Amino acid sequence: MRDRAVGDVFTTAEGNAPGARGHMDCTEIVRGQAVARNTPIVIVRNDQARVTHEAAIGSVSRKELETLMARGLSEDDAVDIIIRGILA
Repeated sequence: MRDRAVGDVFTTAEGNAPGARGHMDCTEIVRGQAVARNTPIVIVRNDQARVTHEAAIGSVSRKELETLMARGLSEDDAVDIIIRGILA
């Protein structure tokens, strides 16, 4: 998210059967005056199910950004590469 964007992400993962497995990995990147909120819901209805959640909200590393820009990339291109790397 960038500039003055505001984002609300609502995610739900459920484990309803024996042996059910699930994991949510939510990552938001903010730039400028953007605001990101993440509201995870994990529901488990079976004692043999396992559901986990991980959330991270952060910014692009200034050092990584400067390294890519020193190699000739624009700031926007450098940010895109960093974000693609995080999502991969």
